[in-house]
This record gives sequence, structure tokens and C-alpha cells, in this order.
Amino acid sequence: MNELFDKLIIRIVFVILVCLTLILYKYLHIIFYPSARKQLFRSFYPSKNPADTLHLFSRILGVGIILSNFHFYLGNGLGMAIYDLLLSTTVVFILYLSSLYVLESIVLGSYEYADEVLKRKNLAYGITCFANSLAMAFLAKTILSISRDSLVMLAILWLFAMVVTGIAMKGFDLVSKLSFHKLMPKKNLAVAFSYTGFIWGWSLLITNALEHDLVEIKSYSIHFLLKIILSAIVFPLFKNGLSLIYQLKDEPVTGASPGIASAISTETVYSEGPLIGVGLYEGILFFTSAFLTGMITASIDFGSFYPVF
Repeated sequence: MNELFDKLIIRIVFVILVCLTLILYKYLHIIFYPSARKQLFRSFYPSKNPADTLHLFSRILGVGIILSNFHFYLGNGLGMAIYDLLLSTTVVFILYLSSLYVLESIVLGSYEYADEVLKRKNLAYGITCFANSLAMAFLAKTILSISRDSLVMLAILWLFAMVVTGIAMKGFDLVSKLSFHKLMPKKNLAVAFSYTGFIWGWSLLITNALEHDLVEIKSYSIHFLLKIILSAIVFPLFKNGLSLIYQLKDEPVTGASPGIASAISTETVYSEGPLIGVGLYEGILFFTSAFLTGMITASIDFGSFYPVF
């Protein structure tokens, strides 16, 4: 009976902690985005600025994704379990915000939140931030699970993941026919959807590379790097192979999409550039290729057929 009450108390504490975390994010958001100070402390109308809505709720979803993987050990008593919960939540929350800050500095360093979201209502920018938030949330969740409550390993794994993610995102312009920095200022949704498929696909590959038994750091690092190198080799094979097998042809067409124009305020519609279909095609192709690559790099169980001496 006492165990049931302890679990109930921890659930209540967890609810309070999640609420406090969301409140804390509201104030930390001002630190990372000082120009949003007035925006967060007045009435917010989501339907008037879809870009800001995506930007805000992507962070909330990211926090929820990370906190959905917590484990509680009551063997050392209720007080210690609550203490571990508070400490783990604080560390992971800082890790998540740091990851977002680093990634957005790499990908969106040329753009300002106040200009793109609050003034221009750039929906392409909002979709990109949404993709970044969810990708970093799943990476942080994986790192938390593998590190096994070790802050040192948490820091090392985070560095591994962020370095590879940064390098991978720099390669977007090499594999995509859409120019990110030319189309983003034009509010072009095609490049946003293409980038979404690319970062989600590579986040999946990096997550697969991280999921390895952490016994010794040197051995773990070698396995991680080998999986990343193998992924970089296999990914373009699947990408080009799918296009060749199914005879997929993309013909970039300039001009705005009437479907989007009728559904969203004219202030948020992108101007010129490829239609959304081009970006959706690239994004789905990137993610599918990454998923199939993950089957090769992480999902094969070879068993133990080598003799052990």
C-alpha cells in the first residue's frame, strides 16, 4: 500500500515539475530570444502568426518527448527518488536548450527570430525551428537513456551528437537542389519541408549510432564513428537508388502555391521559388533513405558466430 502512495506522490511531483519546466522555459526563452520579451508577456493569438505558433509548441513538444523517458527508482526511499527526478530534469532541460541553441546557431545563424517570426511571420522559418526542436528532443532522450545517470558520459555523448549533427546539417546544400539561404528569406516552404526530412533522417541515423553498449569509451567511440561513416556511404546509395528504381523525376517550378495561399494569411505566404511538392519530395526521399540506411547500420543482429577462445 505504501508503494502505491509513493508512486502517486511521485506522479504528482512529476506533474508539478513539468508545469514548472514549461514556466521556466517561458523565461529562458527571453534569454535566448531577447526580442520576444514583449511577445511572451501579452495575449497570444496563434491563428494570426502560424510561424510563432510552431516555434512555441515545438519547444513544448520537445520538453514532453524528453520527459517521457524518465525512470524512477524507489529502492533508496521517496526523498532520494524526488531528488534524482529534480536533478535529472534540470540537467536534461539545460542539455536540450543548449542543443537547440547550438543547432540554430549553425543552421539559422544568419536570421533573427524577431525579424523572421514576429515581423515577417515567416512560416518556413517556423517549420525549420519545429524540425530542429523535435530532432534535438529525440537526440537528448537517447543520450539520457544511454548515459545511465553519468554526467560525464552525458557530456561526452552530447558532444559526439552535436558535432556530427552540425557537420551533417552543413551538408544539406550538397545533397539538396534547393538553396537554403536563398529560399528561406523568400518564405519558401519547399526548402523548409526538404530540410525537415533531412534533419529528421539524420537524427535517426545519429540516434542509431549512439545506441550501443557503453562499456568502454574508446570502443564506444570507434563503433559510433564507424556507424556514422557507414551511414554517410549508404545514404546516397539509397537516395539515388530509389530515384532510379522508381524513375522519380523532380522539376522545380517557380511560383507560389495556390493551395497554401488560400489557407494561410497573405502575410505568411512565401514569394518565389520551387513549389511545395518539390520540397516534400526531397524531404520524404531524405527521410526514407535515412530510414533504410538505419536498417543496414543498426538493425542487423549478427549473433555470436565467431568462436570465443
